Amino acid sequence: MPDPSITRAVGMHHSFETAIADLVDNSVDADASQVLIRFLQSDGAVTGLQVIDNGRGMDSNALDQAMTFAKKREYGGKDLGHFGIGLKAASLSQADILRVYSRRDGAQAAGRSIRAATPTEVEDLDHAGVDAYLAAFKLDFSLATGTAVEWAEPRTFLTATNKDDRARWLDERIGTVRTHLGIVFHRILEAKKLTIMIEVFDVDRARPGVPRTVDPVNPFAYRQVGRGSFPADLTITVDRATVRGRVHLWPAAQSGSPSFRLNGRPGSLAQGFYCYRNDRLLQMGGWNTLTVVRPELEYARIELDIDDAVSEHIAINPEKAGLELDSDLKAAILAATVGSQGLRFADFLEVAESTRRESRSYTKRPVALVEPFRGFSADMLDAFSASVEYSDHAAVDIRWEVQDSEDPIRVDLPQRTIWLNALYRGVIVGRESSDNYDAPLVKTLLLLVFSRYFEGDMLGSREKAEIAAWQQLLTAALRDEIATQARLMGSTGND
Repeated sequence: MPDPSITRAVGMHHSFETAIADLVDNSVDADASQVLIRFLQSDGAVTGLQVIDNGRGMDSNALDQAMTFAKKREYGGKDLGHFGIGLKAASLSQADILRVYSRRDGAQAAGRSIRAATPTEVEDLDHAGVDAYLAAFKLDFSLATGTAVEWAEPRTFLTATNKDDRARWLDERIGTVRTHLGIVFHRILEAKKLTIMIEVFDVDRARPGVPRTVDPVNPFAYRQVGRGSFPADLTITVDRATVRGRVHLWPAAQSGSPSFRLNGRPGSLAQGFYCYRNDRLLQMGGWNTLTVVRPELEYARIELDIDDAVSEHIAINPEKAGLELDSDLKAAILAATVGSQGLRFADFLEVAESTRRESRSYTKRPVALVEPFRGFSADMLDAFSASVEYSDHAAVDIRWEVQDSEDPIRVDLPQRTIWLNALYRGVIVGRESSDNYDAPLVKTLLLLVFSRYFEGDMLGSREKAEIAAWQQLLTAALRDEIATQARLMGSTGND
């Protein structure tokens, strides 16, 4: 049996998002077609999380293997699992208690529980209790077979008591999980092999909220422009094994797309290799020491599919969020030929640099802004990319929130967000709205005015005074608009 201190160290590099992705891997390996990620909420606080799937489930013996650190099951060539520790490591990196409930065809329902403090001690859960627990789930899909993984006593969830802070944290977590899973599993989602939903479950009322679908986010989902040389096939040969890939140059005019700015980061930080195993993305950019990340290569991306034939040349980290290539595979990449043009890796990088230079010199744009992200539609983001230069600062969101004050906006430098007061949403939009992309005209004008405040790390006294003045003007304008709408409604009523 392994040393408990070693088991506690496993998974310590997991983020919230990579931990959940590891659980979804297990669902995919179990041939699930439906996965539900459920945040458990009580009195406004998130008290736990469940990942529920309709896969083939596990019997008692299989569950013992899954919950024991000392055992590693055999993985097939098509499985996403790799180390045999994902379920435990991912879960115990986030919560103090892991419970697993499972039902397999022809077998009794089984359940097990382990604690982070004593991860090598596995507790059996009563068969009848597990069966009743699974039967009580309110789901949109059958759980005749399947598995529910539950995190109890979470350590990484927000502990603040302020309800607005809780709501904001939950909204942000749902957003980051949706985006991360949409990127990591985009091929599987696009193939319609899997549906992933996220919902909030009110424990006090035993009522689920409206589920949100995880949509695929394809890092190569650009519109082909003209008949250029890219994308182009890349074939890498090492020890008589073959790694197939494609090299891409993202069109500069489409650099506002969320598929280019993955996870809301500048697209220049997402350049490099995208490595897949069984259609699951394991690495999201980076050059693996073959070159360095630099602005000149921001549009260069290379798609690689790896399998067991080259496993001895690749080391996947336990969190499945990156990998290392050995010297033989790196040499093979440098020697590989791109498409039918006879280009090598270094030649492709030169083409990427020259393409970027040409795109920037083609049209000099007179307006410079901090890049926008959340709050605008894809069409608006394309319009920004085509019309303005982006400054070298992280992207900015423009979003709605419920505020205690009557100020129309709140400039939030740490969160890189201009918050619009939801109190005025109906007035600004002209109707009730829950559309994330509403009020594009107002949001664009706000970005034009407030962009420069996001070019520094803090607001000085002058900037604060300026923002206060803008607040006064915006408040006066909103009050005038409210009065005008009230007069019009009164006039209509009198008619």
